[in-house]
Amino acid sequence: MLKWFVNTLAVVSLLAGWLFSFPSPAAATGVDHVALCNLEGHAGESLTVAVTLQGNEAETRDGFWYAYYKQTDGDDARMDITSWITFEPEEYVITKDQSITFNIRVNIPADAAPGLWGATAATAGQSGHSAERRSYVVFKDTPSGGNVYSGLLIPVSVVVLEDAAATLPPDQDQPGSSSNFFSDNLLVIVLALVILVLLGVILKLRGAGSSR
Repeated sequence: MLKWFVNTLAVVSLLAGWLFSFPSPAAATGVDHVALCNLEGHAGESLTVAVTLQGNEAETRDGFWYAYYKQTDGDDARMDITSWITFEPEEYVITKDQSITFNIRVNIPADAAPGLWGATAATAGQSGHSAERRSYVVFKDTPSGGNVYSGLLIPVSVVVLEDAAATLPPDQDQPGSSSNFFSDNLLVIVLALVILVLLGVILKLRGAGSSR
């Protein structure tokens, strides 16, 4: 019995060593960004992010970029920002050890309201928060002439910032206006008026005294 156990353990160890001696397969195409979340900009601005792909396989691969929205029940219009996104270039051919940099542009509409767009929470780019992601940029490629694609979904979200002027209360004037000047310098103005009145009284008294 002991001999059988020892022989079995040896066989299992040999198989395990053989299995783990092979390296894990790498992605056919590598990428330097796995999330593009919480990009910041004002309404009407265009944001550009450079993303680099690197070929990891000996064979030449043909690929392309596109934007994707993961529709989920209960989503509002803020979740789908795929229409904001463009790629330059959109298609590519990549070979082993070749690096290609792409410009991913996010064109924020002029009427976009302040706040988070493209995700349900600011933590969407963190590991374990995939349920918060809605909008993605995606690259896919395949060996030239093939039809089996591999790639990666990269979550993207945008924080539209408030304009400084919009944060002022409706009844508050812009900095530098005349009403602000008087309100900010009210004490100085009152003191100056008091001094002028006192000077007038003193001069009047002096004039009355000299005429006697």
